[in-house]
Amino acid sequence: MNRFRVLLMNDIRHAGNDPVLMVGFLGPILLIVLTRYGFPMAAQWLEASYSFDLTVYGHFAAVLLIVTIPMLLGMMTGLLMLDERDENVISYYAVTPLMKRGYISYRLTLPTILSALLTTMFILSVGLTKFYWGIGLVLVLLAFEAPWFALLVAAFAANKVEGLALYKIGALLFIAGPIVVFFVPDVWLWVGVWIPTYWPALVFSTGTSGHSFASLIYFSIGFLYHVAILFTVIRLFIKRMD
Repeated sequence: MNRFRVLLMNDIRHAGNDPVLMVGFLGPILLIVLTRYGFPMAAQWLEASYSFDLTVYGHFAAVLLIVTIPMLLGMMTGLLMLDERDENVISYYAVTPLMKRGYISYRLTLPTILSALLTTMFILSVGLTKFYWGIGLVLVLLAFEAPWFALLVAAFAANKVEGLALYKIGALLFIAGPIVVFFVPDVWLWVGVWIPTYWPALVFSTGTSGHSFASLIYFSIGFLYHVAILFTVIRLFIKRMD
């Protein structure tokens, strides 16, 4: 635990000196605050000015915004890993008692825990949807999003500039999942199955529609898919380090 505490303190200091990393850390909290107070104000203004009922899209807004949280955390973690790889810090950890396995475990665990905590805070705070047992399934899938996104870029990007470019592409992928689930006709829903965020969005949509059994089936498929992605990017990252 002491070794992990040292890593955590280093991360906090590093994030404090890098504006991009600070966005990844504070962005989810700012998103929660803005959604909690901004969405009702926007809905009221649109209703009064244009007779447009924004609350009809409350569930879509909830999913679209909540997937942003693991995306930001994954970005922050991935950029930290790129810095550490470029500075040969990972090689240093490999010969310490922490070892390479401990380093990877820490880098996977921290964004997973933060994602679980902040997405739960989002659901409980913003008021766009009620908390029920099916939301727990959504939060489990979302917890997987941050670590695989972090490792994906850390495995493929040669430097921080490439990492930021890949994160921009990845951001489009994150928001594509909810858009497919909520706006693509049912007959074409299969086009989104390869998008990771498609599965938590689908579990949310079916669960809030009262289809609990279907929601559980989709969760099972999505869980296996996320585990497969995570193990794949772990192998790719280890291969890149070697």
